[in-house]
Amino acid sequence: MCERNVLIQETFEKLKRNCLVRDLVFPDEIYYDEIENAVEVVNERRRYTATEDKPFEKQYLNLIYRMALYSITKIGAEGETAHQENGIYRTYKNANDYPDDLMSQVIPRIGVVK
Repeated sequence: MCERNVLIQETFEKLKRNCLVRDLVFPDEIYYDEIENAVEVVNERRRYTATEDKPFEKQYLNLIYRMALYSITKIGAEGETAHQENGIYRTYKNANDYPDDLMSQVIPRIGVVK
């Protein structure tokens, strides 16, 4: 198995485990879709061109995981601006897929990237 597949597989397993603890169960495709979406957002912001062997820069693996987890835990509450239930309050700052504190950790590259 190439390094790309190993990293994606490890991220998938970690994401699925974390969601199971939260009683969030989805088809495997959903977990992979959320990982892929996070990878695309990070690459776009970094101006990084993915290759077959290197779909993203390894230093962003943990951030990609956290972005995917954030996104998957919002399933069913998309676009929510305020919610209170059993003493738990939820509000989403903006309409972006990911919060600014996660996005600010992606440092854009300067210049043309090949």
